[in-house]
Amino acid sequence: MTTDPSLDPSHQQPDKSRSAVVKINGETVAVDDWTPTARQILTAAGLQPVTEYALLSWPEQGPTEELGLDEAIPLPRNGAIAEFLAMQADGVFYFMLNDQRFAWAGSLTAEDVRKVGRVPATMELWLERRDEPDVQLEAEDAVDLLTPGVERIYTRRRKWKLDVHGVLIESPEPQIIVRDALSMAGIDPDQGWIIRLKVRGEPKHEVGLADSIDLTKPGIERLQLISDTINNGEVACSVRRDFALLDKDETYLDARGLFWETVDDGRRWLLIREYPVPQGYLQASTCLAVEIPQNYPAAEIDMFYCNPPLTLGSGAQIPQTEYRQVVNGVEFQRWSRHRNPGQWSAARDSVLSHLGLVEESIARELGQ
Repeated sequence: MTTDPSLDPSHQQPDKSRSAVVKINGETVAVDDWTPTARQILTAAGLQPVTEYALLSWPEQGPTEELGLDEAIPLPRNGAIAEFLAMQADGVFYFMLNDQRFAWAGSLTAEDVRKVGRVPATMELWLERRDEPDVQLEAEDAVDLLTPGVERIYTRRRKWKLDVHGVLIESPEPQIIVRDALSMAGIDPDQGWIIRLKVRGEPKHEVGLADSIDLTKPGIERLQLISDTINNGEVACSVRRDFALLDKDETYLDARGLFWETVDDGRRWLLIREYPVPQGYLQASTCLAVEIPQNYPAAEIDMFYCNPPLTLGSGAQIPQTEYRQVVNGVEFQRWSRHRNPGQWSAARDSVLSHLGLVEESIARELGQ
């Protein structure tokens, strides 16, 4: 809710029969004149010698402006308190913010721009560049006002990022509901997912569809989707597209930016080249093979296969990965990882959910 500054006691003048007050760098200072000069205001604030200081007006609305030392400054008589910025500097410089010309003295950071321009946290700051891409300004970034010309800065509504099972989405708000995040990623939220949230430096934890995610935390959060439990058991790469996947599978794989193929060597295989592997393995990536049954999705996808074989950096053996399967003439390491009986749902499960099983199985061997 916006409040009229004149109604805020901290922004109101005292009884007009007494001396007027102003704010300088956030501090309240009494002055003996209702039309003081900049020299009088600096003197009242104890800033000496006044010739070493620049005094800038800082209105509630509009840009800062330089005030001459002997310039008379009418103070408001409607109860409001005028605000000023005083800086020890050799001179006054200027920059443009959203086409308004701001005066400034001394060094200037993006944090300063945000403060004097009253730019909310929901907006980004961008510095215009000539003959090269514009630059987004972070809080401690400096803006060089000594270069020829006037620096031009503009704001743009911030977009907050979230990795939804490999699909990067952008939210215009710093908070997002889990259900909305899944929908934005093109994933049906009503398919019975187990949803885990991973934030940098924090353990994974489960969230519900109605939960809100704070996107302002450091690092890009990640939602992982799992539709089943996994047990270790023993059951009894030019682009090839030997067969089509479901539309939603192809959309998902493309959205993740994965290089994938479908190969039929008598059995139908989805091959994902350079599939990323988490730290803790000796390999940074592998070619991942997933067998797609002829009557998929009525028939479930089971297990997965890796080439090169994955090995733990610790040297520990990975259970149920000893068997080798030949896929299109190449030997792959089989990971025998299965859903509990009857858990596959043709309406809910797909390549997307099976990759959740893959990621969970690979991470589990690292104790994640």
